[in-house]
Amino acid sequence: MIAIKTLKDCFPFVTTSLSMPALLVTLLLLCTTIANGAETAAVVLPKAEIIRLGERMYREGILPSGAPMPAFIRGDVEVDSSAFSCSSCHLRAGLGSFEGGVVTPPTTGNKLYKPYRRPPSLNDVVDQAGRYVYAKTVLERPAYDRETLATALRFGTDPTGQTFNDIMPRYPLDDRDMAVLIGYLEALSAGPSPGAGSSEIRFATIISDDVSQKDRQALLQPLQNFIGRKNQQMEMYDDFIKFGYSPTIEMKYAFRNASLDVWELKGPPETWRAQLDAYNRKNPVFAILGGISNSDWRPIHDFCEAERIPCLYPITNFPAISETSWYTYYFNKGYAQEGEAVARYLNRLETLSPKTAILQIVQQSPAGRALADGFQNSWRELERPAVTTLTLTVQQLRDNKLLEKLLKKHKPEILMLWTDPGMLPGLPGLVTKLAPHGKVFVSSGYLGKKTVSIQESIRDRVYITYPYRLTPFVGSKDGGYNAKVPNLASAKDFGERRITSRTTAMLRQATLRGLNLLYDNLYRDHLMDVMSMQMDLVARDYERLSFGPGQRYVSKGCYIIQLGPGADPALLPRSEWVIH
Repeated sequence: MIAIKTLKDCFPFVTTSLSMPALLVTLLLLCTTIANGAETAAVVLPKAEIIRLGERMYREGILPSGAPMPAFIRGDVEVDSSAFSCSSCHLRAGLGSFEGGVVTPPTTGNKLYKPYRRPPSLNDVVDQAGRYVYAKTVLERPAYDRETLATALRFGTDPTGQTFNDIMPRYPLDDRDMAVLIGYLEALSAGPSPGAGSSEIRFATIISDDVSQKDRQALLQPLQNFIGRKNQQMEMYDDFIKFGYSPTIEMKYAFRNASLDVWELKGPPETWRAQLDAYNRKNPVFAILGGISNSDWRPIHDFCEAERIPCLYPITNFPAISETSWYTYYFNKGYAQEGEAVARYLNRLETLSPKTAILQIVQQSPAGRALADGFQNSWRELERPAVTTLTLTVQQLRDNKLLEKLLKKHKPEILMLWTDPGMLPGLPGLVTKLAPHGKVFVSSGYLGKKTVSIQESIRDRVYITYPYRLTPFVGSKDGGYNAKVPNLASAKDFGERRITSRTTAMLRQATLRGLNLLYDNLYRDHLMDVMSMQMDLVARDYERLSFGPGQRYVSKGCYIIQLGPGADPALLPRSEWVIH
């Protein structure tokens, strides 16, 4: 028999202001726990099912039943558990985070079942004895077991009775659901991910057979240099130890031998998945570095999501556009981002009214569709009225009479031409058919080097998307460049894919930092967690690269520019870098 003096003695986070339905549910669940001796019940489920259900609880705040997990913060404030999921603070790999001066500790079985001492945080104060004191975070605790861990999750107290920070949700789970969650935590980050070991880490890059030999080498050179430097550092580290020096913790875990496989994809994209599966079965890798294709990246993206393999900064104009995918970092949204930039630019024009006639003429091609989709999706999000979109074949686009007839019919004041350079010779004639102040928008990505051939007589009417840096770049040795390297921001560089410069900068500035911070936590999800918490970076090819949990397109800007006069015209910005 358990003696209960007051409601607060049994349920320290329950107050009289708790809503009656929430109070009844909480009391029912927790009294059941007390009656059962406060132990988690054994769950007779296959391990794989426990992992699947527990992962959904941890990452999404959804119970095995499909209902939201009950959760309370600050004593009695009921919250949406999907917004306060475990992974939102403890991160996907469960190794915790540090934000706003608050340390969120690890929540994996490997860490929970060992004693823990929290590292100092920015909000700590020091008492007279020189000890760190921070009342809202547990400083030190003994190891958990399953019973004390269940108590911690339900009541917010550690094995010694110390109370957690008020923002840590309390989860009044029944024994069955609690056992599923704890089973998942015990398996979370329990062993190194495939492709990684204490002395070696394996990588791959992906190249499709539609890539030229020149572009292939432009990608492979910085990747091979990166692997070579990693292995050279390992040799230096071995010499360091040989002569009796004691390595720091950072040195001990940062230096590992590295290898790079080249996964070559042949044939149409619909055959790539089988090829990727075969490569992965034969020699699993920890992460995919870069990669390049002229085709849709979606099959590779889907493979990486399914196999949970990080894919870091491939060179592609056709990334998968997704708000929920996790395992691929892209430089930007490719062609879709250029279309999006036009939508946001037009949205800010004070002269644009809801009655302004807007026409998209789209070439029947992957690039044309991606540009049009980028525009239309953003235009819809901005709650603007639908625009007229005409998709034409190459033959139709070369028929000037047909185009003039279409312009006469639709009378656009804004014309978007998402086409290849074959349209440029007839562009002056089309401009004359627009309203006196009408504007034409084109894509520098799609026009490539021919962008500069836009006739000077109409340059004041033609606006161009430009997704790269315009301002001077002052590099550093950390980034692999110095101030003497010219900035690629002139008309001569239209069509430059920047394969080597982009790959080199991102390997050295973002990927290497993430790898060096793994220490002995060789988990793919931890790599993605660490990289998402990086500070913004300045890169040679982009004005700014920004990161954050779940953000997978690190360059979020695009300029709208016009060409100045002359054969080597200046690039004249007509918008800011980031257009909101």
